[in-house]
Amino acid sequence: MPFTAKIKREEPFCSADQREIYAMCRRIAGAAEHCSSAGWREESGYLLYHFTTWAKARAMQHWIDRSGIAHRPMPKLGPTPEEVAERKRQALAWGLAAGAVRDIVQAYRRTRHAGDQDLTSFNAACAICLALGRPNGEVQNTVGVLLEWARENHREWFYRFEPPAAPARERLHPAQSEARPALDAKPPPPRHSPIF
Repeated sequence: MPFTAKIKREEPFCSADQREIYAMCRRIAGAAEHCSSAGWREESGYLLYHFTTWAKARAMQHWIDRSGIAHRPMPKLGPTPEEVAERKRQALAWGLAAGAVRDIVQAYRRTRHAGDQDLTSFNAACAICLALGRPNGEVQNTVGVLLEWARENHREWFYRFEPPAAPARERLHPAQSEARPALDAKPPPPRHSPIF
């Protein structure tokens, strides 16, 4: 099919826009064939619609130019940063108001302390969150937010199964290291278990 109509666009269309374009192609083509493809080489960045006659391709190009479909906004792909921040805020507010932070973090910690991996521990915490009444669509987000909050605010709760941080190496010139006196090493603070 040698005759084409073009839309200059690299972003995807909304499904309603795709249906509208397909319906117009079928209407213009009638009983004849039509097809669409992405342009390449000199036509890269274009969507091409092929027709059997010049008149049909011209009618499609006229509709494309008149409708302004090439300039319609791209569909929303995923939540906006504001929506993500709001979901986190709601999850943390629910966890603190319902007193669920303790139970969820303890379920995660106990499973990790028993030797299970992170995903198994996360699933155990999700089961507790679901049992406490959180809607199924919000469980994973809520558990992730609560565990992140607990790690930021109570790092000591997770010391048993997280690797200790490597001490920073001090690089000295070999001649300076002999002349410099040794620093007094302080004993590390005692480890304790959090009280819930």
